[in-house]
Amino acid sequence: MAQDEQDEQSEQGEKIEQSDQSDQDDQANRESDDGEPLARVRYGLGKELLLFPESLVILRREEAEADRFDLASIRRIILTPGDPNPSKLILMLEMVEGETVIAAEGMSSVAEFRALLRKLREIAPLIETDPADMDTQLGQALEIRRRSLLGCYGSVAGACILAYVLYLVLAYIGAHVAH
Repeated sequence: MAQDEQDEQSEQGEKIEQSDQSDQDDQANRESDDGEPLARVRYGLGKELLLFPESLVILRREEAEADRFDLASIRRIILTPGDPNPSKLILMLEMVEGETVIAAEGMSSVAEFRALLRKLREIAPLIETDPADMDTQLGQALEIRRRSLLGCYGSVAGACILAYVLYLVLAYIGAHVAH
């Protein structure tokens, strides 16, 4: 009886060691496949696009999910402005099979996405982009955003300066008027 219990415990110990070893092997395989991403785009809360030599990974940390798309199965990358807010971009992937997948919604990291596009064109030149001049349009969007921010900051600074000058004029008139 004691011998049977010892045999069962040793078998269970071996199974646990084997499963731990297979988990470690799986983790090592994932790390060797993934390694360091060629490009990373952070957007939203805990969301990332990661470009690896063989795949594009959409990582959603809040939901603890990741979608991996092989670059060989992607025919075209489509980028459209968001519906309520055009500066929040929607990234769609048209697959070779003909289906279209919404990969990312609400992406606003245009500069990082442009870097990802350059790397993508280097490693997978057959993937089309829609619009065809996506990099140029993203550059224009960045420039427009800079101008609008400069305009906003400029108008706030101008309003503050105007209020200060008005205050000085009123204070000068108030001090020199005889009561």
